[in-house]
Amino acid sequence: MITALLLTLAVAADPVMPVRTTAPWTIEVGPGSVELNGRTITLSAPQSFVISPAVVLQVYDEKHDTLPVFNENAGGWSKGLHPDPIKTEECSQTGSLIPGTFVLKPDKGDAQPFTLDKDYRMDEFWASIGRIDGGGIDPAKPVYFDYKYSPCRIDSIVADAQGKLRLIEGVSANGIVLPPELTADETAVVNVWIPSQCPQLTDDNLFPVYASTAVPPIEPVAEQCLPKTLAKLRAGEDVHIVAFGDSVTCGGGTSRAEDWYQEQFRRMLQERFPNAKIHMHTAGWGGASSNAYLTQPRGAEHDFVRDVLEVKPDMVTIEFVNDAYLNEEQTLEHYRSFISQIHGVGAEVVLITPHLVRPDWMNLTTMKVKEDPRPYVAGLRRLAKEDNLALADASQDYCNLWKMGIPYMTLMANAINHPD
Repeated sequence: MITALLLTLAVAADPVMPVRTTAPWTIEVGPGSVELNGRTITLSAPQSFVISPAVVLQVYDEKHDTLPVFNENAGGWSKGLHPDPIKTEECSQTGSLIPGTFVLKPDKGDAQPFTLDKDYRMDEFWASIGRIDGGGIDPAKPVYFDYKYSPCRIDSIVADAQGKLRLIEGVSANGIVLPPELTADETAVVNVWIPSQCPQLTDDNLFPVYASTAVPPIEPVAEQCLPKTLAKLRAGEDVHIVAFGDSVTCGGGTSRAEDWYQEQFRRMLQERFPNAKIHMHTAGWGGASSNAYLTQPRGAEHDFVRDVLEVKPDMVTIEFVNDAYLNEEQTLEHYRSFISQIHGVGAEVVLITPHLVRPDWMNLTTMKVKEDPRPYVAGLRRLAKEDNLALADASQDYCNLWKMGIPYMTLMANAINHPD
C-alpha cells in the first residue's frame, strides 16, 4: 500500500530509517522517522519496493587485435587481457564474467572456437584471458570474444520535498559505481547495492543513510606536531612537501595529476595560506612497499635519499597501503627507523592511514566496516600517539562511508585498491 508521508520537525527522529528485506528482491522501508539534510522524514507505515536484479548482458564478436600470452605467475588481475566492459582502471571487475559463457574465436560469427587449455587459458573470476605459447592462436591476428557479463549497480530510495518516497534505479557499471543523481529537493534515504551476479538481496545489500555521519571533532595538532611547517606557511615563505608513497601517491586510480590527493592538499593549503609558496614533490612507486623503496640502491629509478631526503623538505606525508602486511610491532620498528632519517634533515611528518581495500584481502565479509581490522593501521595510530606525529586517518573516513549509504568498494577505480 502506498503510504502518505509527513514532513515534520516535531517528531523525534531516529539515526536511520528502518529497512529490511522481505523477499529475494523486495525491501520494506519504515515505519520510522529520520532527520536528513535538516528535515525530518516520517513514514507512518512500511512501504515496499521491488528491486530489479543485476542485469546480464550478452556480447558478441568483441574484437581484440592481439592476445598476449597467459601469465600464470601474475596476479589474477594481470594474467591476461580483459573483455572491454569488465575492465576497470588497470584491472577488472571480479565476478562480472558469467561462468561458462566465454567463447574465443578467430573470426566473427560462428567461426570454430579455440579450445580452452589447449589454445588459451583464462581466470574466470578475474576475467583474464591469454593464449598458450605454441597453441593455435596466431599473435599477429585478431581474436573475437563472445560472453555474458553482469555489471554492478546502486539504486536509491529517496524522499522529495514533500516527504514522498520513490525508487531510482542506478546506472550499471564496473569499477566505480555511483548512486543515481538526485534532484535538488531529493534526499537519499536508503541505497541498495546490487553487485555482479547477486543471487538475492540480504540486509548486507542495504545501506540506509544515517542522520549524522560526523566524526568527533579533532583537536588541531599542527601547533604541536608540525610547528616549523606551520610557521613557514604563516610567514608566507617557501614550503617544500614530499608525498612519499606507493601507487595511490603516484596517481593510481586518477588519470589527472591535479586530482592526486597530495595536489588537492596543496591547493587547500595554498588557499588557506595565500602568501606562502608551496611546492609539492611526489616520491611514489606503484606496487611497492616503503621497505622496497628504502632498500633501492643509490641512483636507481626510486631512490629514497634523492627523492625524499635531498629535497630538504619541510614536511613529508607517508602513504603506503602496500605496508599493510606489517603487524603492529613491525610497523612501529620499521617506521621509526626511516622517520628518524626524515627528522634528520629537519622535516616534519604526517602519517596517512590507508583506505580500505577488497574485503577478501582484509578477511572481511561485508562493506559495512565499523573498525579497520588491519594491525598496520593500529600501529600507525599508536606511532602517531607515542611519537607526537600528525595523523591523517583516511581509514576512519572509509569506515564511515557505509553510514553515508556508500559501499566503499564502489569508489575503487580498479575494483581492488585504488580510490577514485
